[in-house]
Amino acid sequence: MKKTRKIISVVLAVIMMLSCMSILGYAKAKVVPTIIIPGLFQSETYHYVNGEKECDADGNPLAGPFYVSISKELIGTAVTTALLPIMQMFITQQDKDQKAAKIVAEILSDVLMGKQASDANGNLDPDVRPEVYNGSFATLTDVQKEHVLKNFPVEEYFDLAGEEYLYVFNYVSTGNMIQTANDLYDYIQFVKKDTGAKKVNLVPVSQGGSIANALMQLYVDKNSNISVDVNRIVFTVPALDGANLLGDCYSYGINDESEALYTTMFTSLLGENNVLSYVLSLAVRLMPKTDVSNLLDVIGDTLINKYLKYSTLMWGLIPSGQYRDICRDKYLAGDDMAAIREQADWYYKAQMNSDRNIQLARFYGVDVFDIVDTNVTLYQLASSYKTTQADGIIQVDSTSMGAYSVNVGTKLPADYDGGLGNCKNKKHDHTDPEGIIDARQGLLPDHTFYFSGQNHATTASNDVLMSLIIHLLTDESFKNVFSYPEKFPQFNYSRETLQLRKDVDTMRTYDTSSLSTADATELAGAIKQVDDMLAVTIIDPAVTKAASDRFYAIYDKINGNGGNDTSVMICTATKAICSALYTVYGDAAYSEMPLLTIQMIMPSKVVY
Repeated sequence: MKKTRKIISVVLAVIMMLSCMSILGYAKAKVVPTIIIPGLFQSETYHYVNGEKECDADGNPLAGPFYVSISKELIGTAVTTALLPIMQMFITQQDKDQKAAKIVAEILSDVLMGKQASDANGNLDPDVRPEVYNGSFATLTDVQKEHVLKNFPVEEYFDLAGEEYLYVFNYVSTGNMIQTANDLYDYIQFVKKDTGAKKVNLVPVSQGGSIANALMQLYVDKNSNISVDVNRIVFTVPALDGANLLGDCYSYGINDESEALYTTMFTSLLGENNVLSYVLSLAVRLMPKTDVSNLLDVIGDTLINKYLKYSTLMWGLIPSGQYRDICRDKYLAGDDMAAIREQADWYYKAQMNSDRNIQLARFYGVDVFDIVDTNVTLYQLASSYKTTQADGIIQVDSTSMGAYSVNVGTKLPADYDGGLGNCKNKKHDHTDPEGIIDARQGLLPDHTFYFSGQNHATTASNDVLMSLIIHLLTDESFKNVFSYPEKFPQFNYSRETLQLRKDVDTMRTYDTSSLSTADATELAGAIKQVDDMLAVTIIDPAVTKAASDRFYAIYDKINGNGGNDTSVMICTATKAICSALYTVYGDAAYSEMPLLTIQMIMPSKVVY
């Protein structure tokens, strides 16, 4: 009897073990590999000479985005060609025949774009190549992994799915749109073969959204549909209808509005707490406003006409309306631009078909989600910065597939009624708690998430946003914005915690034996407050700030970082100076201020 029981026990144990193995095997098989399509200049790319990576004087490969080596030759060229006309302009307060502007524009455009120019067919003329990752994240070198995680901190994905299921499609951001779309198509086939999966997930980020447009149109041109290869698409702040930031510069030139130029333009680009932003705001007054405007115009025209208009990937970042109404005729009308025009027209078709192609993919079973940053003023290089609801770089209309809004910080009118829009279910609540966005007008109201106040450039620093992406990629039960509202609501807020999390992790292992009891206690309390804040995924910006401020107060005290207060004081002072100068003198150069001062203090009329 005992022997029989023993045999039965062994058999049951074997059955249970096999069952567990089959369950594990099934779970593994359900993991769909993911391909990230990075944004502008996020891919790892290099400049080659004679088939080898070009290196700087220290032997480091020249990497994107600009492949620049600051050499003595480069500095010497800049000094010998530009110094004299610039000095003449400052001395005479006049840039005769725009000589200085043209020289500065030539040097700047050549430095930025000279090693990544495209020819008249839209193909890169210098040998610039993306670093092709012929394997998953698990196979990458430590340097490659560091590059990926700098732009996409997706460690949580590895816990849920594994490093072997994450892939990154690198490309040259200034290259050829059609070729890049074909390369992505081939990369999808490679990933399917490499993993044995029937389909993949895609995460198009920013410029990656325009490439996704091209990819979907490519399938249509092949009399196919993206659904044959793709399971889910998680668009992340995508440029589906271009970016006003670039479109405005192509259409109207770099913004030279006085108020922006002399007070806020550089802070919008570099940050409120960056001393350099205020130094530049003060420096532009060294030249008369006319010459500043001419300089900006010449720089923009030179960059576009010499380089950018030959890049069809950059044409993919022009909003469809601006391409059709202004930019096509302005830059692509000549016979010498026929090849570029044909390719740009093809992408314009893909852009106009984007909604239809997305809906067609959904009809055939592809789950499509969209993540949108909102309520951040466009960088003020764009002339429409005052009238555009954006994320700092891309207008919300583009990233959200058509959600309606008025402007940054502007509530919808009290009598506004958008109806059901694209949501046909009257029971669905898509109400923006801030009253700024009408999500119902977007193409996919049930599948689009919004993060108010989140800057496009720091999207990856928002831990909740990144976690949302990862859960959408790894949880097939995550179907729409109503799946997990207690964790991932449709409307959320900005939270930039990437550096904070790194610094907190560093201080967790800090040897507190050298600290006073009060400081050690405060450090532990500050870390706990950060941990408690990070554990909550419905973001309260005030709670985030309080936790961050408390942590960095003790962090700076322990590490002797006293310079931050000085920097803030300098920024506050220079900001006040910039504001005062604009209030008193408008857009006058320093050379014009003495006369204006005399005019202000003298009587308006003199009676003899």
